[in-house]
Amino acid sequence: MRIEQSKLRFLLPGLKLKRYIALIIFSIFLLMYGIFVFSTAISGNDNLMQSNLYPGKYFDVRFENLYIQVGSLLVIILSLTLLYLGITLLVQSVAKALVPDKPYEEIFDLLFESRKESLKKRVVNIGGGTGTTSVLEGLRGKFLKIAAVITVADSGGSSGRLRRELNVPPPGDIRNCLLALTEENSLARKILSYRFNAPNSCLDGHNLGNILIAGLTKVTNDFGDAVLKLSKLLNINGEVLPFTEDEAILCAEFEDGEIVEGEAEITERGKKIKKVFLKNGEIKPYLPALERILNANVIVIGPGSLFTSIMPPLLLPAIVDTIRRSTAIKIYIVNAMTEHGETDGFKASDHVKAIVHILGDGVLNYAIINTKEFSEETLARYRLSNSEPVFPDVENVKKLGVKPIVGDFAKERGGLIRHDPEALGGIIMKLAQKRV
Repeated sequence: MRIEQSKLRFLLPGLKLKRYIALIIFSIFLLMYGIFVFSTAISGNDNLMQSNLYPGKYFDVRFENLYIQVGSLLVIILSLTLLYLGITLLVQSVAKALVPDKPYEEIFDLLFESRKESLKKRVVNIGGGTGTTSVLEGLRGKFLKIAAVITVADSGGSSGRLRRELNVPPPGDIRNCLLALTEENSLARKILSYRFNAPNSCLDGHNLGNILIAGLTKVTNDFGDAVLKLSKLLNINGEVLPFTEDEAILCAEFEDGEIVEGEAEITERGKKIKKVFLKNGEIKPYLPALERILNANVIVIGPGSLFTSIMPPLLLPAIVDTIRRSTAIKIYIVNAMTEHGETDGFKASDHVKAIVHILGDGVLNYAIINTKEFSEETLARYRLSNSEPVFPDVENVKKLGVKPIVGDFAKERGGLIRHDPEALGGIIMKLAQKRV
């Protein structure tokens, strides 16, 4: 066998490895010898002093033991210096051979960053809408690997128009999640949030972020890849993935038997939902999304519109099965307020029961439930929309085999009640580190 094809090909000339390997081996033997001599001189063991390796055997000098101790220490220091030098030069040589166009220091910075990334806990948030953005805002900047698996069943607004006119999945919820992962006042945030206001233009009402996602989808012919590429272009720390790249048309059957298509149309009816389902039963999950779920340390479901934002991804058996098989901690964040046309009269246990019904018993570990009270002025405005605080019936949640975590997880912002990103980020971090 030729040496170029054998396991010894690292000995070929030009790699500058043999000299450094020889130096390291020599340094190790020298270190071992120095330690042997020093320990023998200290212990005064007669048998070891008679060894041919012990230098004191060949000299008859006054205070010879002291000289030998000092000399052996110098040998140890020299061997350690040579060992450090040999290892450093060897690593530099290998690094230069692998990445010749980068300086040594930059290569090690890359290795350090790679190692740091591998130590991060992996958190996946499943859902969509304003609730998911609160979670992502709370996790942003923390020592975590963040991924969001988002519903693409939106049928209204700019997203709905792009979906109908360009035949692409609706990008609205995806864009909102990307926006939540951007830094405040950054250019990326301004780009993603810009909305055209031109009454006489076809762009009127469209969001720039939605258009970018739709355009990249046409360029790459891959909706999921387009979103990931936009994240990299805008230097966003985190991933946002659709739960499917297929056309996902959400349908609902109401208690009176009426069946309606489209997310916006479902909520407009304002009637009690019996069940939701996807019109196309052959929808395939987005494989990278399944991979993120399977490898997660923490899976967070919600918060968000229970039937129109959270349920769509969970209607795919492959996603539900992957959640079940994942060893991650599974958390459901219960909505702070009921939603007219979806969860009228729902208590916390009703929300949890809907998720447990989909995932099965013993899958969900925790339910995060808000107990903060809100001002009467804000609640009065919500009552006009037939919305009220979700009652925290903790005991009923426990009966479902789920551990409730209660606290002030929501707050009033600009007259609206929204989950508190900081509070959610804090409790998720504690659960990820198993401190709850």
